[in-house]
Amino acid sequence: MAATVAVSVAGAVRWRPGVAAAKPAALAALAVTLARGTRGRSAPDNALLALAVGASAAGDYVMYREEFATGPEKDRSLQTGATMFGLAHLAYLGVLTRHGGRPTNRRLLPRFAVMNEVAALLILNQPRMLPILGIYGGTLATMAATAADPVLLRGSGTDPTRLLAAGGIVFMASDATLMNRRYLLRGPLPRALAEATVLSTYFVAQMLLLDGMDALSRRAGSH
Repeated sequence: MAATVAVSVAGAVRWRPGVAAAKPAALAALAVTLARGTRGRSAPDNALLALAVGASAAGDYVMYREEFATGPEKDRSLQTGATMFGLAHLAYLGVLTRHGGRPTNRRLLPRFAVMNEVAALLILNQPRMLPILGIYGGTLATMAATAADPVLLRGSGTDPTRLLAAGGIVFMASDATLMNRRYLLRGPLPRALAEATVLSTYFVAQMLLLDGMDALSRRAGSH
């Protein structure tokens, strides 16, 4: 949690060395916690979660470059970062579907509506980026809808699997804030607040998703 606060503050004030140090530390802390539970999970789940963390780490690095880049490099970094995070979401989706999670229209439609707002921003500002970012948005929405499937819940209010749905929603909020900041916000203060929101919600979302999926896999392994 301390690393999440540190990277959020560093990002808000655009302190590049601080972001470079704190951003990998925040994800590494989650990865270490996840690694400790390897023996309690199945091999396929371990492989998928390792892929999700690895792809997320690559995405973090690329988006760190995007944050401080300008011109065409900024656009390329955004598209590459979306590709890496799309791979992470597919890995998360693999874990969820292995344990019975399925998206439904009732859960998909509101999540696609959020991503459609981002798509509209792209159409109005940079339509050439829509193919890659549109596919990414659809993948994220599908993962988030699947994470909200009640079949995944144990039933206990303290069980981490109950946080999976929140993880998907918070991840979508983080990405939507990033894109709205990119195209709609002007002025240093609104952009700084938006950057802090993007980074803090991103790491909270990763924590919720990884904790929830770890609990999901461990529960299956104990049966």
